[in-house]
Amino acid sequence: MNAIYQAISGITTRMDHLWQDLSLTTKGIVLNALPLTVLLASLALIFESEQQAALLENRVQNALQIQQDIQTLQTLLLEASTGVRDFLLTGNRQFLSGYESARQSMPQLLSSLEHNLDDKSQQHLLQVIHPLVQKNLDDLAVLASHSEDEADEALIRKFSSQGAALNQLRAHLNQMSLRESTIVNQDKKEVIYERKRNLRITLMAVIAGVVGSLIGVWLFTQTIVARVKTIRDSAVHLVKGEPLALPSISRDELGELTSELEHASQLLTQSAQEAHLARVEAEEASAAKSNFLSRTSHELRTPLNAILGFAQILENDLPEGRQKDSATLIHNAGQHLLKLINEVLDISRIESGDIGMSMEVIALNTLLEEAYHYLKPLEKVRDITIETHFEPGLSVRADRQRLLQVILNLLANALKYGPENTSVIFSAYRQQGHVRVDVQDQGQGIPTALRSRLFTPFDRLGAERTVTEGTGLGLVLSKQLMDAMGGQIGVAEDKSLFWISLPEAILEAKTPTLKTENKTDKSTPLSTTTASQAVKRHVLYVEDNHSNQALIEAIMSKHRHLKLHLAASIQETMVWLRDMQPDLLLLDINLPDGSGETLIQHIQSSRADLQQIPIVILSADALPETIQRLNALGITHYFTKPLNVAAFNQLILKLLPESAI
Repeated sequence: MNAIYQAISGITTRMDHLWQDLSLTTKGIVLNALPLTVLLASLALIFESEQQAALLENRVQNALQIQQDIQTLQTLLLEASTGVRDFLLTGNRQFLSGYESARQSMPQLLSSLEHNLDDKSQQHLLQVIHPLVQKNLDDLAVLASHSEDEADEALIRKFSSQGAALNQLRAHLNQMSLRESTIVNQDKKEVIYERKRNLRITLMAVIAGVVGSLIGVWLFTQTIVARVKTIRDSAVHLVKGEPLALPSISRDELGELTSELEHASQLLTQSAQEAHLARVEAEEASAAKSNFLSRTSHELRTPLNAILGFAQILENDLPEGRQKDSATLIHNAGQHLLKLINEVLDISRIESGDIGMSMEVIALNTLLEEAYHYLKPLEKVRDITIETHFEPGLSVRADRQRLLQVILNLLANALKYGPENTSVIFSAYRQQGHVRVDVQDQGQGIPTALRSRLFTPFDRLGAERTVTEGTGLGLVLSKQLMDAMGGQIGVAEDKSLFWISLPEAILEAKTPTLKTENKTDKSTPLSTTTASQAVKRHVLYVEDNHSNQALIEAIMSKHRHLKLHLAASIQETMVWLRDMQPDLLLLDINLPDGSGETLIQHIQSSRADLQQIPIVILSADALPETIQRLNALGITHYFTKPLNVAAFNQLILKLLPESAI
């Protein structure tokens, strides 16, 4: 049994492999031909059964016809004999009409019987009956020709002889009729059997057709549909970049597709790994670049703080003359360097996606007026007039500060590079659902060959022919900011005109609210000495850079009611706070022994009197997220280095006014 089972299993395995290796076309033909073959075979059986049933029905009809012919023959013989007898009794020849009709019909009737009979015994009886019929007709013919002068005895003998022959003939005909009835009954039974057989064949054909169709569907599902679903699911994993394990079990088209998918999966996995490594390297490079730019910004801002700070002090303290002019030149050069640093950092943040946009619906007319008034003093530098044409009621959705930065850059470029003694047209209007702002000077415009370089970093068109300062970053930064806000920036082809465009937005009316006090209100100094208000106010400055310390010392020396104390680390600051309560804390973020944020958190969690100290940050870290994070801690103000001395002095006088002395 085991050997038989193994042999059957081996044959099944070979058949399965053979089936799997067939092409999809061949499999389709087989799957379609299987139920069709079953159907045709069933139809052939039904057709054969119908033919057999029809043959049997013909045999029954033929047997019935034979029965009818035998009965007709008996009737004709009886009518012929009766007619002759009546003629003999009455002498009326009209009674011979039955005899004449029988004599004419019997030959044809006997011929029909001879042709229809297929049973040998019946044929033998017909051969016996045939001469008897002829003899009976001959006897009747003799009787029918009877005349009155014939002897009665001869007539009686002839009549007796004809009667005996008729009885013998009727006996044979009855025998034939009985035999034919038996044949009819047998044929009817065969017809009934054949009909039942035909019904069974039809039912079996239906069942076989259904089974064949189900087998075809099962084969199609198992060998094609299931594999197609597997390939489909594998394609989903392939889209997600997940590795596939698709061993090919056949050499048909689906098997080839499976092999190709597996190969594609390997390639995709390899590509994904390479892309992941490249992304990791890019992220590391981006992080390194961001860290480098942040540190570079801090390192550049720190010396600029002293340069610009002392330059501002010298500008305010020196009398008119060459020394004050030199201080002004130092200040302007420092501001130019600071602008370059800011633009480089802004471009880097935009490229890395670190720049945040505070999108809101703003009244554009107010912003344009602000830009105009901000740059109006520059009109006198090159005798250029700014002409404004603003359509009323303009509003857009944008980051207000960044949009103002873009507009100021375009307007400053027009004032900087436009021809002297001309005008700059500054206009804003609606255009097909957008709001467009144009800045046009009277220059010749940008040549077509140079327009592709307009938004290239550090590329200043015509820089070799001008002494005007510039970084080559303004337009690049403006384009990236407009892209980030969902707007556009462009230049006209036939004139010196730069434009920006933003989708128009509906400005919602704001409900007026009561103004609340600024955070700086909490910074009203609390005197550390209750005995007398004449004591100087104490300012603690935490900074480890000596040039920055010197700058704040120089600024504080102008305020005689203030006394400055210096600390270079968090630990040293802790000692100061333990021994005294300053009226103001000036704090740098990057300190030798930690971050200034740690010191702020310590102050907020310590004594209630220390929590009332106003804290002003002086830091070279100008990242918006840093400023936002420290403002959330509750500081009074955040100054970025280089320090704006004038703004710093205003805040100092607001927090620690001289009238409090």
